[in-house]
This record gives sequence, structure tokens and C-alpha cells, in this order.
Amino acid sequence: MDLLLIVSRTLHFAATASLEGTFAFWCYIARPAFRRAKAAPALEAQLDRRLLLLAWASLLIAIPSGVAWLLAVASQMSSQPLGAILPSGVLGVVLTHTQFGEDWRLRGALCVVLAVCLALQGRVWKQAWRWLGLASSVALVASLAWAGHGAAAEDVPWDAIHLPADLLHLVATGAWLGALFPLVLLLAVTLRDDSPEVLEVARVGTLRFSALGITCVALLVATGLVNTWFLSGTIPALIGTLYGQLLLVKVAFFGIMVAIAGINRNRLTPYLERIASVASLRLNAIRRLRRNAGIEVSLGFLVLAIVGIIGVLPPGLHTEPQWPLPFRFDFNELVAGAQTALVVATILFVACLAFGVLAAEKKRYRGAAVALAGVVVFAGIGWVALEPGIVVAYPTSFYAPTQPYAAPSIARGAPLYSTNCAACHGVSGRGDGPLAGSLPIRPANLTESHTFAHSVGDIYWWVSHGRANGVMPGFADKLTPDQRWDLINFVLARAAGVLTNAAGSQVTTAAAPPLPDFAFEQQGAQNTLSQTLKTGPVLLVLFAPPTPLARLEQLATLQPRLGGAGLRIIAVGIVELSGKSVASAASVAPVVVKVSDDVRATLALFRSPADGGETELMLDRGASVRARWTTSGTGGLADAATLSSDAVRVASIPVAAANHAGHAH
Repeated sequence: MDLLLIVSRTLHFAATASLEGTFAFWCYIARPAFRRAKAAPALEAQLDRRLLLLAWASLLIAIPSGVAWLLAVASQMSSQPLGAILPSGVLGVVLTHTQFGEDWRLRGALCVVLAVCLALQGRVWKQAWRWLGLASSVALVASLAWAGHGAAAEDVPWDAIHLPADLLHLVATGAWLGALFPLVLLLAVTLRDDSPEVLEVARVGTLRFSALGITCVALLVATGLVNTWFLSGTIPALIGTLYGQLLLVKVAFFGIMVAIAGINRNRLTPYLERIASVASLRLNAIRRLRRNAGIEVSLGFLVLAIVGIIGVLPPGLHTEPQWPLPFRFDFNELVAGAQTALVVATILFVACLAFGVLAAEKKRYRGAAVALAGVVVFAGIGWVALEPGIVVAYPTSFYAPTQPYAAPSIARGAPLYSTNCAACHGVSGRGDGPLAGSLPIRPANLTESHTFAHSVGDIYWWVSHGRANGVMPGFADKLTPDQRWDLINFVLARAAGVLTNAAGSQVTTAAAPPLPDFAFEQQGAQNTLSQTLKTGPVLLVLFAPPTPLARLEQLATLQPRLGGAGLRIIAVGIVELSGKSVASAASVAPVVVKVSDDVRATLALFRSPADGGETELMLDRGASVRARWTTSGTGGLADAATLSSDAVRVASIPVAAANHAGHAH
């Protein structure tokens, strides 16, 4: 089924692009070229017949390939074989109740309009029918945007520009690639007559096509960057997924086509003017132009074939990237001075490179040599600045967890750690397990800050395949992928808890330990920490018997005032209370919440038994712990003024943005 979908998509893209390009060539290139050169009408009629035949062939390919595409999609949607689509009525449902079906009906109507334009343009009002055909073919190609990823709009910033960019990308592709074969036909016709008028047609037609190509290439580059940002907006997604790799191949083919177009414009087209008195040399230039245009046509079809393939694949940002290189760049490893030097060196490197290309183009070789020297110098400076940031990488280095960093996952990971890791790393995770002394390399202390210096993908690789030359075994054969992520979440949560217990009462803007998400019930309503943090910072109160009713009542009284500063209060009893529950007391009900045992066990990692019975954590909008107060700590718990001022400051701390395309992995 995928093969049918790929073939039908490729043929449909190629046929619709050819239709748009043929009409664009008729209206914008062929007719003006013949009128300006005042060439023989018979030659124009001959080209018109060939273009008409090309347009009919394109339309006759577009219709059945579109039908095949529709049937393949209907089969996928219904999970039924192709033979059952019509009898079961699935096709009617797809046509009338899906976005793809509505789009297909529009394309069908446009195909009818195009057939009428082709049937009548040779009889009456030729130019009018051609312009109508151009408008219809542009609409036909543009409608393909609603069958692509750009139509899957999501409620995330900037997503509204994805569909328009996809639409313009398709139209520019059709105008440029679709007009290449008509250009080959024009050059083939002009080769049969070496009269000055006919050669002038070739010159004018080539120049007008070049202008069209420059416009389309500029659009393709701009819109291609936008589409790449939304679908494969990271380096790992580009080089570590099949979608991204095919996209890079497509870009490579596009680059070759642009290079050939540059040769045509800058090297061959000027020959049509400079050697006007030597017809044989002009004809030779035309032959080379035709040959290059033919190569571009072949490359263009390969580009469309890749489009047909990647359209059935999940975008790079929806796929876990398999990192293919043994190293990666970690800019967090660079000191501030090195980062500044790298940025400056990169800017100057690009500037020298651009200046060198321009100088070489204008044959100013001394300037090009100076620019080349600058390229070498700044490349060396950039390498020296970047080298400390080159770290070892693994195929899973850029994996994202399949299990969220949340209380249920951490609760599932705790027993997995006890069973598989505690013997070496110790019950507390400090590398002091009963087997630690017998190992040639001491197990890592998993409660230190270095735990967060590694990407979760690196940790996943170590848990799966082991490390330290086999001293640490891999658990891929013992734990499922989800279990490995649960185990990692537990290790990270415990390390975050240890780092939190060392935090002070002053708000910090440095890297801070993250608190996991959890669900709770407050005054009869269900909520989560992550949802609550969307409105601003949170004061998380963790308490144990004897219940600090006086403090809870104080916070409940202050809640309206603190809420004005954007601070929400969530109080959680770490131990399930017996007897009269404080959650039922009206005086503290606004702040005390009900949670599950898993949440209590997870949050207990963030509280020290020596806290005097209560720990209060100020969380920023990213759930990082920015300040900590305890009953037994110096200065005790924070007063209302401190909480208000700290809440304002914490609210201003920027947090890491979510994935720009809003996709979860």
C-alpha cells in the first residue's frame, strides 16, 4: 500500500507541476518571446502543438494518479483492502467527511476546468483560456498543501505560517520545475532554424525563464526553510531520521539544479548576445542550454519522487533520531568567553566566504585570496573555541523519554532501581553498594549535579548497553524501553531531591533541580502541577505530622494576597494523615490538596527528615526549585512580603521553551 501511495503521489505531483509550468510557459515566456522577436507564426504554432500535447498528457496522468492516491488513503483510513473500498461505502465517507476528500473534490473540479481550457484554447480566445488555465493549474497545485503536513495545524506559536509557506513552496515548485520541459521543447524548436528571428526567440525565452527561475528559487529557499523548521527543525532530526536524510538528499538535488541554472544564466545565456554574428556558435549555446535543461528535468523528477516518499513518513520531529556520529557539540561545555569567540569567528568566517565568492565571480583574485586567508584564520579560531564542546555521542543521545518525568513513572522506577542498580550504586545512589568495593571502577554517585550534565539519551544508552568497559552491564535484555525510562526518571528525581535539600532561601537564577509533575485534587477539582505552573510560580509546601496547622492556616489566609503576585500555593502531606484529615478543615482547604501514594513517595525525595516537619519550595514556571525554606532552617519560613517579592522575581526567570513545533515524542 505504501508503494501505491508513493507512486501515485509522485506521479500526481509531477503531472500537476507540469500543468502549471506549461501554462506559465505559454503565458509568461513563449508568447512574449515570439511577439518580441516577430518570428514566423508557423514556428509558434509548432511549439503550441507540442505544449498542448504535453498539457493533455499531464492532465491524463494527474487524474488517474489522483484517484489512486485517494483510494490508497481511503484504504489506510479504513484498514480495508482496495477491493473493499467501493462496496463498503468507505470512499463516499472519505470524500464527504474528511479534509482530504474535500480537497480531492476541489482538485477534481479544477481538472474539469483545465480540460475545458485545453479543449477550447486552440479555437477561440486562445490567450484568455491560457490565463484561465494558468490560474486553475496554480490552484490545483496549491490545493496539494491541504494534503500535506502543513495542513495539520496545531495550537502553537507561529504554526499559522506553516500552511501558507507550504502552499507557496508548491506553487513555486510547479512554476519552475514544470516549465523546464517546455523550455527544452522551445530550444528544440529553435534549433531547427538558424534565422536571427528564431535565435532571438531562444534568447528572449531563456532570459524570461531565467527571471521566472530566480523568483521561484528565492521562494523555494525561503519557504523550504520554514517547512524544514516545522518538520525537521533540529540537526538530530535532519541527520538522524529517514525523513531528514531524504530531505537532505532533496536539498542536494535542488542545489545541483540551482548550480546548473546558474551556469545557464551566467555562462551560456550571454553567448546568445555576444556572438550574434556567428549563428553556429549561438546554436551550440542553445544545444548546451537544452542539454542542461534536460538534466534539470531529470533531477526535478527525482526531487518529486523524494517528496512522494517523505509524504508517507512521519516528520523528523515526530521520530526518535538515531544519531549517526560518534560525537556531538555540547555548547554548555564552553565557557562564556569561548562562546563569544565562536560566535564572532563564525560571523567573520561567513563574511569572508561571501566576500571571496563575490571577488572570484568578478575576477578580483587578489581580494579572493585575502578572503580565503580570512576563511582559514577564522575557521581555526572557531575550531579552537569549539573543541571543548565536542563530546562523545551515542545513537540515542537525542532521544526524548517515552515516559514523562512525573510521579507515576518515578514510582515505577523505584523498585526497578532497587532490583537492578542498588547492589553497585547503593540504596541511596551514592556509589556505595555492597558490590562497589569489588569493582575495578567505583560506581558513579548518582546524587551529584553531574547527573544532569548528561543528556537523557546518553543515560538511556548506558542503561541499555552498559558502560565503563563492561563494568556496568546493559539492561536492554532485562527491561523494556518504558521500564528503562522509568528507572532513569527515578534516578533523576532522587538526584534532584538531594540537590534541592542543599538549596537555600535566596532565589537563584542558576541551573536548578527540576521537580517532577504530579496530579492532585484541590477543593474537589482535579489538577496537575504542570497545568498550575502555566499561570505562574508555585509555592509547594511539604509537611509531615504533627501537621503544622498554624502555618497552613496562615498560607490559606495569604492566598488571595499572594495570588495577586501570581503565586499559587499547593500543600501536600507526605504521610497519609489518620483521624481528622486537614484537607477537610475549612481553614486550610484552599491550600491543602489530596494526592496518591505514588505522589507522596515521589515528593518525599524532596524533603529532608531534619526539616523540622515542613519544607517549602518556590518553583518557577518550568518546575525548577528556585528557593527553599524549612521550619528548622536559619530564619525559618518566609513571611508574606518575602514570598510576594520572590514570586515576582521567579516569574521573570525565563524557562526552557517547549519544542517549537509542539510535538511530543
